[in-house]
Amino acid sequence: MSTNTLEKTRSEQWMEDIAFFESEFIEQAKTYTDSSRAATKKPLAGLKKAVDELSDLQIQLELSKAVVMADNGHTSLPLPLQERIPLRFYRFSDGIHVVKTDALATPYLGAKLLKVNAMDVDTVERALFPYVSGTESWKKFKTLGLITAPKILHALELGKKDSIALRLVKGKDTLDVTLAAQNVERDRSWFEAWADLYPIQDEESPWTFLKGKIETHPLYLKHAEEGVFHTFDEQEKIAYFQINSFWQKCPDIKVSIKVFHEILKTKRDYNVVFDLRFYTGGNYGVFTQLATKSPKIINDDQKIFLVLSDKTYSAGIVTAARIKHYAKDKLVIVGESVGDRLRFWAEGKAITLPHSKVKIYSAQKEHDWEHNKRSFFKTHRANYLYGVAAKNLDIDQEIKLGFHDYMENNDPVWEWIVSQSR
Repeated sequence: MSTNTLEKTRSEQWMEDIAFFESEFIEQAKTYTDSSRAATKKPLAGLKKAVDELSDLQIQLELSKAVVMADNGHTSLPLPLQERIPLRFYRFSDGIHVVKTDALATPYLGAKLLKVNAMDVDTVERALFPYVSGTESWKKFKTLGLITAPKILHALELGKKDSIALRLVKGKDTLDVTLAAQNVERDRSWFEAWADLYPIQDEESPWTFLKGKIETHPLYLKHAEEGVFHTFDEQEKIAYFQINSFWQKCPDIKVSIKVFHEILKTKRDYNVVFDLRFYTGGNYGVFTQLATKSPKIINDDQKIFLVLSDKTYSAGIVTAARIKHYAKDKLVIVGESVGDRLRFWAEGKAITLPHSKVKIYSAQKEHDWEHNKRSFFKTHRANYLYGVAAKNLDIDQEIKLGFHDYMENNDPVWEWIVSQSR
């Protein structure tokens, strides 16, 4: 906020921002109910009275808490970028482990996280959940980044401002360590954090990874940086197509899909795997032909295996819903439940508070991939052309990645699919 005495005071600026937030966001956001809108407004009176006692970050957190009450993952107030301790975590089925560090913190690679600032990890995550939009599984994905940001934890009275105390276990050793916040460049965005599982092929990267040598990784990681990738396993007779967060790196998605289908026509006795476990969102329109054509090409007795996870989100969910609809009885869903409901709002409108410049993204269009119900003033326009009623994306075979699987270069999802294909 401005400190120029010739302008409005900090308190006056925040008061105007909060009033603007109420009129331009809370009153107009489309996913509040009457009761949740009223419940969201109520604490704002107290927030206005407490402005002088709170830091800018604490005020933003309180506004974020109000946004979360809109109960929609795409309606959000992204918290400001903060310096973080130089460890990056990934959640495996058997715990949260360090998978990436800066050069000085490499002794902690592979360690399992037990406590943050003397609190159980679950306790810290639960304290962060009210400030993070989305379902519980999506919150868990997003908070893995927030628990490494001291200023965020400090603002919520969960720790010191510039450092974080961790309890880790590595092998038989328990490690108590305090790490200072710092700015380590060339980090992933939070929605790309899954990619910390494999090394960046860049000699100048400041990061050290738990596992190097990308060529030793299983298929789902080996080509992940390409964003869109397909291959055909001649031995197992499996056609594999992957989409993830980096889908925009593909030079021509339509050509990639066309080539995949042309080859598939020569291999109609192959099962198909669509791997969307790291497809966190984007433009679902570019993948529409993948869902509609693939099931028609393969023989009637072949299967389509759809791989999902809690990081399958937004356009990833849409693509999954369309694959289910067109694959019909050929479909087998493997992995974990997706990161959102099948009915959600997206296509966000950015609202910027006039003084603090805090941005809120307010979803404007409704998606219903459960029943495909439409409303002229609500439904996303493209859904009139591509909408389907998937009913659900229930998992047929739940499989989660364990830390041991990862370290041994195993993909239990792929191994199960192969076992079903023989």
